Amino acid sequence: MKVIHISDLHFPTEVPLFSLRWKMFTGYFNYFLRRRKRYPGKLYQSLINVIQSINYDLLIISGDITNVSHEVEFKKARELLDPLLNEKAFMIPGNHDRYMKSAIQPVDYFQKYFGEFLGENIKEDKYLKVKSTKEIPVIGWDSNFPSGIGNAAGRVDEKVIADTISYLKENGISKYLLVCHHPLWNPIGFEESKHHKMLNREDVIRNLKDTPPLIYFHGHKHSNFYKKPDTAIPFTIINSASSTMVPGGRHKTGFHTIDISPEKLIVKRYAYNDMTFVETDTIEY
Repeated sequence: MKVIHISDLHFPTEVPLFSLRWKMFTGYFNYFLRRRKRYPGKLYQSLINVIQSINYDLLIISGDITNVSHEVEFKKARELLDPLLNEKAFMIPGNHDRYMKSAIQPVDYFQKYFGEFLGENIKEDKYLKVKSTKEIPVIGWDSNFPSGIGNAAGRVDEKVIADTISYLKENGISKYLLVCHHPLWNPIGFEESKHHKMLNREDVIRNLKDTPPLIYFHGHKHSNFYKKPDTAIPFTIINSASSTMVPGGRHKTGFHTIDISPEKLIVKRYAYNDMTFVETDTIEY
């Protein structure tokens, strides 16, 4: 089974200034003044072209397709991602896709524009999704919530964790993939503050130890890495953020492919270079 993982696409989209409210206003100008040049159109078009050239079974997109969760951004993201959106795609939202309550209520824009690629509901009252594949099921969590200016923290509801474990046990599932936007672990030098990290990450790891996923896919922190299992965290972790950002400095950006077989995982990383994506060194821990 070949999986492609991309994340934090942050498609550059012009938003009508008169429609910006509160946190949207500061977030949009932060994007416009600081981030916009790091996300050129030629890069995300190259990403789409490269993915289309690969024979894969599953495409995982782990959130942050927008910048300030304006409906105009969701429309544009749907248009840009359209060549990749088919029965192989699986998506979950990121914190920028939940930037404002207006992106969730009265209409959930992520559901409105990408609902057919989010999987099936396991529980109706909580965000807990599953996508069945021929080989390995994929579970999707939403760790995001609208918050104040400067706050990008996340949390996974305790009931979602418990319901996930119950679902796995009831269906005799021992091997699965788990997708969520916020990291459960960071390399030294890339630690997150309480305003950026998953606030209950230790609880999540503890609860998953008896029924660990084969791989935990996430984004949020804009530098790729691949962490192998150990006694503290008995599952693989892969971060592919930000897949559409020009690499430079501390930002080792790109995306991963993962070949899953009964014997092993083969993880490869691709980075943008000279107008295309080329295979490069994986950043392993």
